[in-house]
Amino acid sequence: MFAKSYKITEPKRFEIFIEDIQNNDVLVRPEYLAVCKADIRYYLGNRSLNVLKRKFPMSLIHEATGVVVKDKNGNFAPGQRVVLLPCRKAEDCDGTKCDECVRNNPHLLDNYCADSKFCSSNFDGFSKELMDISSDYLVPVPDEVGAEAVFSELISVGCCALRRAGLERSNAPKNIAVWGDGIMGYIIALVAKYSLECEVDVIGLSKEKLAEFDFANIYYSNDIEDLPRMTVAIEAVGGNASGIAANQAIDKLYSGGKLILCGVANDNIPLNTRMVLEHGLSIRGTTRSTRCDFENALELLKIEGFRERVLKLLLSTVEVDDIKKYYAVFEKESKSTALGKNIMKISF
Repeated sequence: MFAKSYKITEPKRFEIFIEDIQNNDVLVRPEYLAVCKADIRYYLGNRSLNVLKRKFPMSLIHEATGVVVKDKNGNFAPGQRVVLLPCRKAEDCDGTKCDECVRNNPHLLDNYCADSKFCSSNFDGFSKELMDISSDYLVPVPDEVGAEAVFSELISVGCCALRRAGLERSNAPKNIAVWGDGIMGYIIALVAKYSLECEVDVIGLSKEKLAEFDFANIYYSNDIEDLPRMTVAIEAVGGNASGIAANQAIDKLYSGGKLILCGVANDNIPLNTRMVLEHGLSIRGTTRSTRCDFENALELLKIEGFRERVLKLLLSTVEVDDIKKYYAVFEKESKSTALGKNIMKISF
């Protein structure tokens, strides 16, 4: 069968492609899509020319939910809502290429395998009319969760950060500090609050955005004298300002503390390694997520208070039934400074 897809072919240019879809696994119709900052970088051409030439043409979007059309194996019922997982396992890897296969490491898993693929990065994303997907890459959406399930990818990144740091409710610190007042900082702080049930301190710049963090103690990054010291700090600022945030965290961490880096900087950032050494700090980088993190994310979304706060991030739902409207959402998101996203409900 044939189906349409939207692909980016050069910065600020989308084209319609017709693809031959096989029915080997689960036929899914993508429904709700959210644009990520990584998608915006491709849209604006904020990557090197060599990278763009290698990636294009490519379907964008790795934050998505869909509706099952048909499952040959009977694991999913027609009409069932599912979250689409963007990380693709390294199918050709036999586990012998590395000294220690990361896929067997419970703190790493498929997400950190060099041969894995990731949708809208080095593998087609979800801007498609119809997809044939393995059930390994689908997680059912609970009945009580609506369009906000599209945020499960972001939530799963927060779950992954805590998992990789070895943090659980049983060993939760007294307080965790999160640097970042954007959507990633909001999500990670929310995940920490509901997963660990500890005090969460959030450090940011924007008075308007910080006002939305009603579940946390808020501090302004230019005035953190009263910020209590902590054993765990998470940097979720991103961009070149992530260096400032990381160094503030380094100054505030107790000896033996952990700094978790989640923000993506555009350039190399300076870190105060002297203080890292003097206080025996450990630094861990974490990004993206894998299936167990999505499952934990959807469990969190079943909690009413958590779900209500995630719903604050849904600024609008835009019905997208042609490529011009698809383009318009990307243009709007590329200029947005709001805490939240304009979500696409897509139909071809």
